[in-house]
Amino acid sequence: MMKRKLTALLLTAFMLLSLAVACGNNDTPDTPDPPDPNQSQAIDPNAGAATPDSNAGDGDQTGLKVYRTYMGSDADTLNGQNTVLPENATPIQYCSANFFRDVPDEDGKGFHYIPDIAAEMPIKIDDHTWQVKIRQDAKWQNGDPINADTFMFTYKILLDPLDVKAMVSFLADNELIIVNATDYYMQGESNTVAWEDVGIKKIDEYTLEFKTVNAADEITFCNHFASRALYPIHQGIYEANTGSSGVSAYGSTLDAWMGCGPYKFVKWEYDSIEVYEKNPDYWLSDLFHWDRVEVRIVPEMNARVELWESGQLDELSLDTATIETYIDDPRLVSYSSAEVDHYDINCKNSKNPLSGNLNYRKALYHAIDREIIAVDIYGHQQPTGTYVNGQAGILSASGETYRESKYGKEVTDMIEEWGPYGYSPELAKEYMDKAWEECGLSDSDVVTLKFLYTENSANEKRNCEFLMEEFPKIFDGRIQVEGQVVPNGMSLDFMESNLDDWDLVLMDWVRSMSRTLPYTCYYYFLESYAAHPNNYFGPNFEAAWQECEAVRDADYETILKATQKLELAHLEDMVNIPFMQILSYTLFSDRLELPVSTYIPGFGWGTMYADVVE
Repeated sequence: MMKRKLTALLLTAFMLLSLAVACGNNDTPDTPDPPDPNQSQAIDPNAGAATPDSNAGDGDQTGLKVYRTYMGSDADTLNGQNTVLPENATPIQYCSANFFRDVPDEDGKGFHYIPDIAAEMPIKIDDHTWQVKIRQDAKWQNGDPINADTFMFTYKILLDPLDVKAMVSFLADNELIIVNATDYYMQGESNTVAWEDVGIKKIDEYTLEFKTVNAADEITFCNHFASRALYPIHQGIYEANTGSSGVSAYGSTLDAWMGCGPYKFVKWEYDSIEVYEKNPDYWLSDLFHWDRVEVRIVPEMNARVELWESGQLDELSLDTATIETYIDDPRLVSYSSAEVDHYDINCKNSKNPLSGNLNYRKALYHAIDREIIAVDIYGHQQPTGTYVNGQAGILSASGETYRESKYGKEVTDMIEEWGPYGYSPELAKEYMDKAWEECGLSDSDVVTLKFLYTENSANEKRNCEFLMEEFPKIFDGRIQVEGQVVPNGMSLDFMESNLDDWDLVLMDWVRSMSRTLPYTCYYYFLESYAAHPNNYFGPNFEAAWQECEAVRDADYETILKATQKLELAHLEDMVNIPFMQILSYTLFSDRLELPVSTYIPGFGWGTMYADVVE
C-alpha cells in the first residue's frame, strides 16, 4: 500500500468510472416504509437532500476507521437488474458479492481478480464452456446459504421473457455471449425457446456451467460477472416482496433486500445518507479496512465543497465552479474517462416540422461550439466531435486505444477539416437550408427547440443558455431554443412517453466494455437495446454494428477497422451529437492511504481497499 501525499498527476492516467464510495453504521436498519409491490412506486427525487450541517452519519466512534464520501443522487433501487441508473452500484459493490472480486496488484499499478463467492477461479472446459465452483461456506448476511440454486434463480429472473429487465443484456450479451440467452428473453409469450436451452446449467449443488457463443479467456469471463446486474438475489426475500401482479419490490428498502458482501447496509435515509458497516463474517474481510462507510446524498456542489472544507468528506470531484480554486492543490488528481457527453436528438417530435430530418441533425452537429462549452462552461474538459471515447481499447491486448490508432486519427482529421472539433457555422447554415427546403418551411417560419436540463446542474443550464444565444445567430433567427428543467435522475421513460415535449437532452452513457472492444461504446444507441435513450435508428449504423459484432473475436486490427466504419456511420446518420470528452478531477484527503499509485482503467483508485494514515 502506498502512502498518499498526492501530487498532481499528469492527464495520462486513463480511467474507468470512479467508485462513488459509501457510508457507515447503525445497529438497527433504518429504511423507508415498504412499498406495495402491486403498485408502481414514485419516489420524490428532491426529498430530504443532505446539507453541510447534516449530522446524518452519527459522527465517528472512537477507534473506528470511517470513510466519508457522497453521491449526487440516491439509488432508486438496490436491485441491480431493474435500473440503468448507476447509483445502486455503490451499495451493491460494498454490501454484496459475486463470483469474483477485483483487487489491486501488490505494486499498485494494476488489478486482478480473485475468487469471491466462487471457491476458485473459473474452470475452462473448452473454448466455449466454463464451470464455476461455489465456496461451500458462502452465505447471505442473515446466515442463509448461497449455492448454485441462488444463481439459477437470479439468472432466470433476469432473463424472464415476460418481464424484461433493464439490465438483461449484461448477462445475455456483454463480455460473454451466453448461448440462447438473448433469444430466450426476447421471445415474449411465443414460448419458442425453453429455459433448458439457455447456456446456463446447474451441475451440482455448488457447480454452475456456462456455454458461450464467443471464445473467451479468464479475464473476459471474470469481467462479465463484474456487472452490478449479475449480483445474486435472495430468493426468499424476492418472493416475499412480489405481489399478485408479479411486480417485485425487492431492493426498494433494506427490509426488502439482502447482501452477502464485506459491508452491511445498515442505514438508508433516502436522499440523505447511506451507511454501511463492516461485516466480520465475510470470508474476505481482511481485505477491507473501513469499519464504517458513509455516503451522503449531496446534489449541490456548494454543499459538497463546504463538507470537504470542514473535513467531512474524504474525496471531492470538481466542476467548473470549483476547478480553478483547486487546480494547483497537490491533492488533486486527474484522468481521462470513458465518458463522452452528447446531445440526444428527439426525432419523433410531431410539433417540430424538422424532427427526423437528417440535414437538420447535421446542421445541429456543426452548430455546436464545443471548445466554449467544454472549456469555458464545463471547465478544463476536452472538446470533441468524435464519439468513441479516449479509453476505448486501452484494455486490449496491445493497449492501443482506438483514438490513438490510425483509424481513430483518420476520423479525427476528417472532423477537423470541417472545423475545430466539427464546429462550422457555415456548414450548419448550409445543412439547415437543405432541411428547411425538404420540410417545406418558408423564410418566415421559426422553429423552437425544447432543451431539457437537470434542475441541480448549473453547467447543463449554462449549456442550454449558450445554445439559446448561439442558434438564433447561426440560423438567422429561424431556430430558437427554450429550456425546460427536469428532475435529477429523470427517467428515460419520460422521453419515450413525452415525445412531443422535447428536442434536445444531455446524455453521458458509459460502456465499460469499450475499454476492451472499442465499438461497444455504441451499444446504448442500438434499436435492440431495450432502454435506449435515443429514438433514431439508421440502417447504415445498425449494419455497421453487426459487422463489428461479427469480428469481435478477430485480431485487434480488424476490430479497430470495423470500429472506424461504425463511427463513420454514426457521423453520417448523426445518431446523436458528441461534444465533450470528460476529464475527471478529484481531490483526496491527506488522511487516505490508497492501494494504487495511479488511476487504473477498469478499476479506479481502489478506495474500497484504502486505509487511513494517522
